Amino acid sequence: MIAIKKLALGTALVAALAAPMVLVPAARPAGFRVEEKEKEKATGQKRPEPAPGSDLIVHEWGTFLAMSGSDGTSLDGMYHEEHALPPFVHARSRDQLRMPSIFLKGETPVIYFYTDTPQRVQVGVNFPKGVWTQWYPQAQRVVPSLAEHAQRGDKVANGRICWNVDVIPRKIAEELLERRDPESPSLPATSEDSLWNFARNVDAAYVRALNSARTPAVPEFEKYLFYRGLGEARLPVKFEESSGGRIAVESVPTLAEGIRDVFIVRVENGRAAYRHLPLLAPGTSAAGVIPAMTEARPLDEFTRSIADDLAGRLTAAGLYEKEARAMVNTWTSSYFQSEGIRLLFVLPQAWTDAFIPMGITPRPKQIVRVMVGRIELLSADRERKAELAVEDLTSPDAALRERAFRFLSDQGRYAEPVLRRVLRTTKSDPVRQACRALLKTELVTALRSAVNHAESGRKSSPNALEARAQLARLLREIGQDQEAHSHGVAILNELTARATNALIEANLGEIAAPPEEIRAAALEGTGVDRSAAAAYEACMRKRSSAYCGKLEPQNVAWFRDWWVGRAYARCLHRAGAAEASIASLEERLSPGGPAMSIADERTARMELAYIHEELGRADRVDPLWSSIEDRPAVAVQNASPR
Repeated sequence: MIAIKKLALGTALVAALAAPMVLVPAARPAGFRVEEKEKEKATGQKRPEPAPGSDLIVHEWGTFLAMSGSDGTSLDGMYHEEHALPPFVHARSRDQLRMPSIFLKGETPVIYFYTDTPQRVQVGVNFPKGVWTQWYPQAQRVVPSLAEHAQRGDKVANGRICWNVDVIPRKIAEELLERRDPESPSLPATSEDSLWNFARNVDAAYVRALNSARTPAVPEFEKYLFYRGLGEARLPVKFEESSGGRIAVESVPTLAEGIRDVFIVRVENGRAAYRHLPLLAPGTSAAGVIPAMTEARPLDEFTRSIADDLAGRLTAAGLYEKEARAMVNTWTSSYFQSEGIRLLFVLPQAWTDAFIPMGITPRPKQIVRVMVGRIELLSADRERKAELAVEDLTSPDAALRERAFRFLSDQGRYAEPVLRRVLRTTKSDPVRQACRALLKTELVTALRSAVNHAESGRKSSPNALEARAQLARLLREIGQDQEAHSHGVAILNELTARATNALIEANLGEIAAPPEEIRAAALEGTGVDRSAAAAYEACMRKRSSAYCGKLEPQNVAWFRDWWVGRAYARCLHRAGAAEASIASLEERLSPGGPAMSIADERTARMELAYIHEELGRADRVDPLWSSIEDRPAVAVQNASPR
């Protein structure tokens, strides 16, 4: 813990440490003061005032993401990730993150603190129509728990997250860091191109929270509080394709100020255009808002222009300039460079305060909350292409199947809402049946997009051979065994021909995945599950053996999310060999088992974790991955997870 003497906290912090948390509504615009006074009269309770001489300022930004069909219908299945969060971020277990009934995703709200006075601050954020799913640093409390959520059936509601943090003024933190003081705030490491870093490029204070879930408890530092959530609510704005693009704003009290700085963004084939509307009042609508591609510019030029424009609007909404830039830089790829049509708009703080009420003790001098609503539009053309892709995926023509698979894969995080839309609108029974099958596959249910790089968020392009191998696996999952078999055999033959002609080494640059992974996927497609499991196991051993000791947390997170491990376990399960494999692995890992290298022991633990997860035994999975992360540290060799 940061020494109280060193930070000159005095008696004020001691009192703060013992003070109970009070839910304090965030500051609202002047137009709501009359309403607040009426509530005070009715309840007899007054809102707490700022502490005498308080200099605490709190700023927050974030995005609420939704998707609409071409007719403006809100689409469900919006629980997927666009890119992986750093491995140190805390989260609910995956079985709690797969929520098909979700219409809204609260993405990357971050809370900054500005003060010259070191102090203990308590923060609570409610989500009446949703739950919080990821956060950092460690929260003191996150509800509802898994057990509480299970009692409510499919209802996603009454979420709450609470932190108890030490706020360390920036100047004090920088002095400690400059002299390398043991008490200096140490931020968790990230890769250089991680999107997480943008939010740190501000002048805010540092925060410290104690992670009591670890034994012994450990401090966690950051320059902000981060959290993310999922909700069943809809945004109070409708966006549809008719009339050249029509926006309608609901007439509700929390939107009395209207929505401001509305951006309509259209990105197609490496070019993009946007239109800006300063204000839309509640109960009003605007038509003809989708910009024509005749106005489009090359993507780099477009991105610079709209990024500057949006950053300026966010600053005008109350954010500091560095905060606005941090938000824009975090979402540049997603907002401005992803194909499609989307709506961005600044929500009034009154709406945010009602939708996700925030409480802070001691009461800050100022609270600024700037939330951007984002609606992705599924155009009628994209809906038609999606239905055709589902139909062609089961075609006897291999070329049509491959083209359909590429289209569905390119939907990334939106594959599930797109398929759910097709399921509801198609008039074809075979398409409806194929949609139901696809909605159970890993292609759709995986929580990380296969088309975005985990750190930078940039699009990744798998090699054609790798894509065909994944298609073979998908066809097998949806019961198209004959087509899966033919795809798998063709890939195996091509791999054999390349190896025979000594071309495989020369062509490694053309193959995104190592050839042994492609071979294992092709074997799975052909239906020989035991052989495929053995091939996947060989891939795991090879990759794991590239490390001669402890894996860094980001490496463990990568292995945990590796499709090869999940495929290995699935093949064993289908072959009826999962339980026997567990028994064999546990015997090898037992005290009386054979001597193993660190790499072999690690691989065995990974295999057990993958199998238990496949069998739905979540309580056994986390301890296994923790035991892998806790192995002795030694140097990392050449190969590393991609």
